[in-house]
Amino acid sequence: MESRPRAHRQGGHHEATEAHAAAGGAPEALVREVCALWAEHLAGCEVGADDDFFALGGNSLTGIAIIDRVRHDHGVELSVRDFYLAQTPARVAALIARGKALT
Repeated sequence: MESRPRAHRQGGHHEATEAHAAAGGAPEALVREVCALWAEHLAGCEVGADDDFFALGGNSLTGIAIIDRVRHDHGVELSVRDFYLAQTPARVAALIARGKALT
């Protein structure tokens, strides 16, 4: 069973990012893009691949805004439930990658 990722209070890119992105099935560039998208919607804070959405101050309105942006930029419909359960940019990027593969 997979353990929950720890929240990084300061965020940022770290050495495990590439390994986690590869394990999650999302290209590293997509993970970085999702990190930047979250940072844009979370008052410009630094966001790492394994940072927890809620620990960074995310809320339902922010989540919906990010989901809408993903739909616009990538043509992938993420459910609110799936987004919240994913909790990290790396996992959200994996959902986007899977969604793109289905289209």
